[in-house]
Formats: sequence, structure tokens, C-alpha cells
Amino acid sequence: MTTNNYFDRQERVIGKEVGEKIKGTKILVIGAGAGGNEVLKNLALMGFGNFAIVDFDPIEDSNLSRTTLFSKGDIGKSKAEIAAKALQQISLHESPNIQGINAKIQDVGKQIFLDNDIVICCVDTMDARAYINDWCVRLKKPFFEMGFEKFTVQISFFPNEQLTDACLREVIGFGDFAGTRQSCSKLKMVDTKLAHIPTIQVAAALAGVLVATEIIMFLKGESHLKNKLLQYAADYHRILEIEYPQSEKCHLHENIDYQIFKSELNNINTIKDLLTELNNKLNADFYINWNEEFIYSMECESCGKEILIKKFKSEVYDNDRWCADCADKYNESEGVKAKWQINKELFLTNPNHKFFLELPMSDFGIKEHDIIMVNNLRSSNNKILVLI
Repeated sequence: MTTNNYFDRQERVIGKEVGEKIKGTKILVIGAGAGGNEVLKNLALMGFGNFAIVDFDPIEDSNLSRTTLFSKGDIGKSKAEIAAKALQQISLHESPNIQGINAKIQDVGKQIFLDNDIVICCVDTMDARAYINDWCVRLKKPFFEMGFEKFTVQISFFPNEQLTDACLREVIGFGDFAGTRQSCSKLKMVDTKLAHIPTIQVAAALAGVLVATEIIMFLKGESHLKNKLLQYAADYHRILEIEYPQSEKCHLHENIDYQIFKSELNNINTIKDLLTELNNKLNADFYINWNEEFIYSMECESCGKEILIKKFKSEVYDNDRWCADCADKYNESEGVKAKWQINKELFLTNPNHKFFLELPMSDFGIKEHDIIMVNNLRSSNNKILVLI
């Protein structure tokens, strides 16, 4: 019987101990485009074999010049699923566990962050970057991020180890990045001016190399990029390193020692069921305070017919205010005249909340394997993360 020597030369550089860490490390990669392709390929060839890959986009012909895991026959198929299939073929791990999830990260149960040891963000939308960062902070997950445009590449690493650590919010800002331009209704508008960022394969390759290298340095305990951003401009061969202190504007870090409670319920149970379970099991009163308004329904601006929305405000488009029968009467400049049924908080003892309390958690966008943040009625700083 012969044994393979796949990593003999590699372990002369990083040592057998780090080689063993590689085998067991679980990595969540969000975004399987050009940068995601490169970092996944690099990590797979170094022996990593436990991946969850999340991306909602299909493969386009323009992707093929910048991706190593896709081919012409894959056009139209899921980026995440094809990337997972390709990694299975090249993986050198003795027992690879590679999952491709065809969805937006916001539509995947948040326990996926808990299930993985490292998170890599390879997306370019601000709302997704903020969402991923915020949950990595709350759950203390090492967070690697990349971006590139033309010949300029930048990566950052936020370990989320200490209460004093910075996070990506110090780089991108503290807004909610709820989407594109807003109308006078304060709802999203369909943005017809979206354009692809100009990129080139060599920039994606550089980003993938830099992130994969930094992950190895982190596992070796020798990372020098913690709470920093590294930028490389290839057209000038200029390197810039920026260290980010924690900003006073970032309230994510005020209390991240959350108690985690594993519920016996699932997302088809009601909010009332959840708050009752918490009160009984933890002997305290809890309530839910959504980060933004939840719109259950609204009247059509033209005919007054009730339109079920069941979304948070940032997810609702301005033209959703008209029913299907009145869609041709949509007027972008028309202000809100009809009634909306809205909720922001849910208290078990508030009679005005009875209707919402009886709704299944799925109506509020709670998914399987999700996490809900609830508040202790007696202490505003005492929040609990509930696993559903």
C-alpha cells in the first residue's frame, strides 16, 4: 500500500501541524465569481476540503475569461453548484465535504455562519458585505474580504477575536445599504443603471492568492493583517496597508458576548410560541425588536385591494404598492396614500401585537436553521441569539 505525497513540499513550508488544521477547517465562501473561483481553487489545492459555497447568480459567457472552475457548457447553470462540482474533481482532501448553495446569503439560514470556522466574502454589493460582516462580528467568526477593479486589488482581514477589534464597517460605513435609489415612498426603485465592475483575470487571481495566503498565515498564528486592509495597484506596483481602529460609530461591538439558546421550535411555529418558550425556559420576559419595519400588507394605491407583502421595508419595491390589476397605473412620483400594516416590535403582553404574534415565523423571513436576536425586557443590553 502506498501513501500519497500531495502535501510533502507544502508541509516543508507550513509544517505538519498546520497541514492537519487545514484538513479540519470549515470555510464558508460567499460569492463564486472570479475572486471566489480563485480563492476556492487555491484552498482546494492546498488540502482544504470542507466548503459551503453560496451564490445566487447563473454563469454567464463573460464569466469564463475570469474563472477557472467554469467552462462553456456551464453557461446558465448555478455558479455555486458548478463550483462545488468542480472542486470535488480537483480536491486532494481525503474526505471532501463541499456544498454549493444557489441562493443569496441573506436567504440562507444564519446558522451557516456558526457551522463554519472561517468566512470569505467575494461579493461586490454593499448590502451583502454589510450583512456578512455584521453576523461575523456577532458570532466571532474570522472574516476575510476581497475586492478588485481593473488592476487594483484589495483584501482585508477582521479576526473578530477581541471586543476592541475593528470590522468592515470601518471601511464601508455604517448605513443599512438597503439597496438602490429610493422613491418618495422610501421604498426601493428598480435600478436600470446597474453596470458590471470592469475587471481582469489577473486581478482576480491576485486577490485569490492574497486571501488564501493570509488564511494560511492566520492558521499558523502569524497573521500581520488583522484589522487591516491591504491594497495592491498592479499598474503602478504600489502597495498600501491601512490599519483600522474600531470606530465609536460602530455599535456592533458594544456587546458581542451573546447567550445562544437552541430552540425546540422551527420556522412554522409562531412568534408567540417562541417568546413563550423563552419565557418558560429562561424564566424571563423577552421581546423582539426588528432592525427595520416589517410590512405585512398594504392597500393598492389605485383600487384599495389588500396586497400581502410579508417583507421588511428595505426589501420592498415602490411598484409593489400597486396590485397586479392596477400595475399599468404605477406612478413613480406618487406619494403614499393607502394604508400599510406595519410592525417594528413584538411584545407577548401587548394586545396590539396579537395579530403579528399569531403569524408563523416564516412570514417574517425566518428560515430553517436561522438565528433570531431577541431582547430581555429588563435589560436593554441583554440580547440572546436563538437558533431555530
